[in-house]
Amino acid sequence: MRAYWYDNLPGDQREPHDSGREVSVDQLSRVGVLYYNYSELEQVDALASERSYKNRDVITVSPSAMGDVYETKVKSFFAEHMHEDEEIRYIRDGKGYFDVRNEGDEWVRILLEKDDLIILPAGIYHRFTTDASNFIVAMRLFKEEPKWTPLNRGPDVDINPYRQEYVDKTLKYVAFYTIAASTINPNLIPAKFTPPKPTPHGVALWPASSNNSPHLSQSTNVFSSLSAHGIWLYLVRRLERMDAFKAEDLGYHGVAGDVAPNGTDGGAKQPEHTSPDRARQELKVELPSSCDPPGPNNPPKQLVWIIFGATGHIGRSLTSCALRHNDLVVAVGQTHLNPPASMQNWHPNCLGTLCDVRSRATVEAVMNKAIAHFGRIDLIANCSGTAIIGACEDQDEHEIRNQIETNFMGTLNILQLSLPIFREQAHGRYLIFSSTTGALGVPGLGPYCASKYAVEGLIEALLYEVDAFNIKATLVEPGLVRRDDPDQPEREKIVGTGLPLYGHFLIKPASEPYSSPSSPAQHYKRMVQWLGDRQPTSVVKSAELVWQLGHCSFPPLRLLLGSFAVESIRDRLRCVIEEGEDWRELNWPSEESTGAGDDKDEKEDPERDEEADDDVKVETA
Repeated sequence: MRAYWYDNLPGDQREPHDSGREVSVDQLSRVGVLYYNYSELEQVDALASERSYKNRDVITVSPSAMGDVYETKVKSFFAEHMHEDEEIRYIRDGKGYFDVRNEGDEWVRILLEKDDLIILPAGIYHRFTTDASNFIVAMRLFKEEPKWTPLNRGPDVDINPYRQEYVDKTLKYVAFYTIAASTINPNLIPAKFTPPKPTPHGVALWPASSNNSPHLSQSTNVFSSLSAHGIWLYLVRRLERMDAFKAEDLGYHGVAGDVAPNGTDGGAKQPEHTSPDRARQELKVELPSSCDPPGPNNPPKQLVWIIFGATGHIGRSLTSCALRHNDLVVAVGQTHLNPPASMQNWHPNCLGTLCDVRSRATVEAVMNKAIAHFGRIDLIANCSGTAIIGACEDQDEHEIRNQIETNFMGTLNILQLSLPIFREQAHGRYLIFSSTTGALGVPGLGPYCASKYAVEGLIEALLYEVDAFNIKATLVEPGLVRRDDPDQPEREKIVGTGLPLYGHFLIKPASEPYSSPSSPAQHYKRMVQWLGDRQPTSVVKSAELVWQLGHCSFPPLRLLLGSFAVESIRDRLRCVIEEGEDWRELNWPSEESTGAGDDKDEKEDPERDEEADDDVKVETA
């Protein structure tokens, strides 16, 4: 067996797709994936007895065994799905790949061959394919009647009780191991600090009264008499931030871990607020004067924001910016990606909560929490979104629907549920994050572009309808945005190369017709890779401009962020105008209008004749 991060590059799914980054057996066990190597069938029998596997069968996956349906079957196996029962495979011959989703929703590829046995927990998203040899023989073990029906990933499956149980019991606790292994100084952890160990049945957690609960000494100044829950909360918060910002980025000055079990800030110093003038001087960005941005002539008022997608890199930076400027923020994370504890204790002026924008009930709950906590809502920013890079033909129906439901229907849900609030209070503002792809079609992002085009049309139409209620909206169209902070070089920059930098894009493996590196369907992936080292647009400066947009007097319909966005959209509009000029003379008027036009042309215009006569000089002899 060998496990590694999937490289997400196009090509045949049966190729290795080896990123070169290994994944250990311990790392697999933390997400509930268990591995054994048994050379004797008696060992399998013992495991079957231990885990109550009563039944078994053997399946051969190969063209000779399956005939004409082989390719169809392999394609269906490779669709992302889950089962409502454990999936146990003992490889008897040949080779194959299981891909499983980790806690960060990234693919880990597991190569299995003879004598390898793997157990996938119920509820984990995964997929399977043979290797290039197109041959594998596997024994399948199950407890009662097998539940082999694959439930392909989608909004309905995300809330499947087996999926929810897996998320609750496993994924929410993986943060502990990741952070403890990578960011905690071992010298700060005393001998009695013993993390729970993975077990064949999942992750063993500390009981509330466990003697292993960590109580680090006061001298560490990091964990001060925290309960197991308290230290876990600290670790989760660190994990949520480690790839983009530190606690002080949210204006939280003091030790990030000094969070008391009752949720107070543990005595951390209150944040200093950033004035618009200071921000302009430090970041050197300002909206044009035509917008009347906040400043000496337009002092900013304290606004109440709801920021959907606050755990994404743009949303996090916007949340940080608004809090530094002394605004009040409801930071909304994604239900299926963020544990509830990760949204707590960000900042005294911040209320954290979770939501799935595809679900109207969860969106409405966010509105109610904001009103109950802050008394009003002044501004809503929607930074949530999802995208898949891949040819239109290659994207499955559930993948396309998920993009439409998240990007378009999610935006519509937010608008419809907040408009009554804005109308009643006679003011409100929307900052809707679209994209350059909302203004031009990009090969490799067809369904994503469609969802953003829909959002742009929706907002343009909405503005006409709600202007009388003093409700404004702006479409924010960023180019590719970097996650690092260019104004703080001392910070460790989390700037990868290539695709991992833009982790919110899932790259769909290309089918054979689109697998050529020069295929237009690969354009966006090539562009992202090319821009990976160039990082054209600063997320910090973008967030500052969006904050100014929320406080300016005359918001524009569109805010283009970065030269990449400006140039791309200008080129697109130039092409549209030039094409329009090509067809300007083509028209087919009706006979009546043609006749009327001819008659009119033939009629004399007395006024024009008189004017013409006035201009004529007559020379007399």
